[in-house]
Amino acid sequence: MKLLAIINPISGTGKQKHIASLLNSVLDREKFDLTIKYTEYAKHGTELARQAISDGFDAVLAVGGDGTINEIAQALTHSKVALGIIPSGSGNGLARHMGIPMNSKKAIQWLNRAEVRPMDTLLINDHFSLNVAGIGFDAHISHVFAKMNSRGLVSYAKATWNSFFNYPEYQFTILQNGEQKSYSGFVLSICNSSQFGNNAHIAPNADISDGQVNLVVLKKPRWYQLPQLMLRSFTNTIDRSSLFTEIKGEAFQVSYPSNEAHVDGEPIVIEGKLNIKIQPASLYHFSGQ
Repeated sequence: MKLLAIINPISGTGKQKHIASLLNSVLDREKFDLTIKYTEYAKHGTELARQAISDGFDAVLAVGGDGTINEIAQALTHSKVALGIIPSGSGNGLARHMGIPMNSKKAIQWLNRAEVRPMDTLLINDHFSLNVAGIGFDAHISHVFAKMNSRGLVSYAKATWNSFFNYPEYQFTILQNGEQKSYSGFVLSICNSSQFGNNAHIAPNADISDGQVNLVVLKKPRWYQLPQLMLRSFTNTIDRSSLFTEIKGEAFQVSYPSNEAHVDGEPIVIEGKLNIKIQPASLYHFSGQ
């Protein structure tokens, strides 16, 4: 199997700096014929992955965080070229959902044993998503976090705490199958997988291969509800909270009075309504047995 590893040299935690040597020493070379390339600028991963399709590669290995994985997967969707992941970002939400080890050597060993299977992807207007997108408070935090000098869970927690008390609830208007409903909420998450990253779960029932989008609306917790809500998130039981509402389906249209959004943790600006739809079984990926 011809495998192209695309490494983002500046993503997340810096673990990727030693990936090339690990790949050469740990990867099953009887199974994989390896080539390594590095991203040099924004969206370069998409370009390299498109070229990999043209060059006849069977699989592309994304080495980076959720943003890098998103860039590469965009090009591979609706092709026969499979996506592999070695997580080295700040949150690694999709990789954690898929059960890929956070240790780079163990992730390569996991890849050696993995099988190729199809998974769903999402389109939100013209934006592509693999993991979790959203509007509301988490989108606001992604915009704040992107401007911070430091990364990681501590910085994310700091950004969250500093913004929490002054951030309002909004009215989310959701149109599904011709029926319109409004929900008052603090967060609206658009989920293909179950978590943002760092094992902070938002949609415990989400499945990357069920052909459906999970929309999760969270009402704003009072300050004394925060510890329990955080505990539920990190123990994958947030769906038991009275603040939690979930809607599942294949397509939605959502309106709300702000333009801040995020896609797989990357801040974006969306003007007008969000048109959300699932792309079932649109991407081949390496999956654990």
